[in-house]
Amino acid sequence: MKTDKNTAEYLIKLLEEHGVDYVFGYPGEQILPIYEALRKSKIKHVLTRHEQAAIHAADSYARISGKCGVCLATAGPGAMNLVMGVSACYKDNVPVLILTGDVSTDIKGKNTFQDLPLNDVFKPICFKSYNAHSPEKLENSINEAFMHFEEGITGPFHINIPKNIQSKPMNMHHKVIHTNIIKDIKESDIQDTIKCIEESEKPLIIAGYGLIYSDAINEFLEFVEKTDIPITTTWNARGIIPENDEKNLGLTGNRGTRKANYAAEHADLIIALGTRLSERTTSHINTDNIIQVNTNKEHDYGKTFYHYNVKNFLKLLNEKDFTKENFKWKNRINSKEDVKKPELEETDKLHPELVIQNILKHCDTNTTIVIDAGTIPTYFTTESTLEKSGQILFSGGLGPMGYSIPAAIGATYARHDDVIIAATGDGAVQMTIEELAVLNTYKLPIIVIIINNNLLGIIKQWQDMAGIPKFQVDLDNPDFVKLANAYNIEADNITSLEELNEKLDKAIKEKKPHLFNVEVADVHIPLPL
Repeated sequence: MKTDKNTAEYLIKLLEEHGVDYVFGYPGEQILPIYEALRKSKIKHVLTRHEQAAIHAADSYARISGKCGVCLATAGPGAMNLVMGVSACYKDNVPVLILTGDVSTDIKGKNTFQDLPLNDVFKPICFKSYNAHSPEKLENSINEAFMHFEEGITGPFHINIPKNIQSKPMNMHHKVIHTNIIKDIKESDIQDTIKCIEESEKPLIIAGYGLIYSDAINEFLEFVEKTDIPITTTWNARGIIPENDEKNLGLTGNRGTRKANYAAEHADLIIALGTRLSERTTSHINTDNIIQVNTNKEHDYGKTFYHYNVKNFLKLLNEKDFTKENFKWKNRINSKEDVKKPELEETDKLHPELVIQNILKHCDTNTTIVIDAGTIPTYFTTESTLEKSGQILFSGGLGPMGYSIPAAIGATYARHDDVIIAATGDGAVQMTIEELAVLNTYKLPIIVIIINNNLLGIIKQWQDMAGIPKFQVDLDNPDFVKLANAYNIEADNITSLEELNEKLDKAIKEKKPHLFNVEVADVHIPLPL
């Protein structure tokens, strides 16, 4: 007999062996054996108040730590509540493991209580969705998922586990098959890459967040130093090299800096490392001479696509010699300065751009900001200069509302010593506001800042630009301060910058949960160039 544990206990043992420290979840009938095993484990379970929050927390934990985020939900409605957050992870290739309970195998497919075709639901939004219909299948599924993560293949992996399987004895005498998923790098591909670099007069690197997930930062920095090629980043990879470093031209694509977008427009070679090259990143690229290194074949965008682990690829490149001949090209790029911003319009209430400028003045490298969809991402993008990766988190590929508070919860477990700020709007916050209970229960030092214009501002802006009357965008909001107080969280209404600066500074020093409701004017966000 392999073990005297049942399958649920063996599952938790495997998670421990793979270095899982936290699981975010919500219990239910069809997953109770796993919760009983988790109760006796050293893994810390964080009880969110909704399954959507559990996956967002696992998402941000993974983005920051580079480790696998894990979330847990029961069958039927519990699993279905994960779907939107899993989709967000899928769009951004976030390494998360989703464990769902299911009805017992003897009644599966008979339309019984909470029976749904969960694997069919999760398959299109996961790298893989497994049906663990036996203890053997569960063990193989867990090991295969972590093999993918170890080789740098990231994204959501889903394992559906029937309730009766969770309680079965784990006594299978089977061989767990280990195979290399990513093939060895061909020397000819390394030589071809070097040839392209040396023949290029205007090369450019686009760095993606896959460099974080593959633990390739040191190799990347060495490559940049050896080649002296200018770099730009995707949105998620901002700060991978400090943005005040002359090597880093900043964000490219929509909302990109003038230098970065000039370089993208005129480059004769793009080296894309660990990025899917979304339409927002490639908006200013004119060349088709693109070398892309990625572990996900679905992101085959470049003229030359290498299905390799970017860390191993850079290691081999760094063994070679390069001639630095990029001085003229870099001088051309550096001659392009960002256009001076226009003066802000006068407003009766606080201008949201001024509010966010002031928030950023209180932030340093020990601050992590998690932002929500809406008007907020524009201002935090254009007003910030990042010095480390993951300093500002945003689920940009899908852009779900309600991301910031639950994602801030995950961020606190990934960066224990950071000040964590959840910046949200008055529309987005009400989608996951129940997670204030988690802040209170675990005494998480998260500062929630609501940018409140009593409006779905970005939707109204689209209506204005289309020349149609506003419709269903006005919000009759609750008293957010009283609501926070009901969760035993201190809160303040803010109507002036002086008040914001004074109270925000105090909240940062106190290191305990706090909510600010900042009343701002309705103004249009500037559109990307």
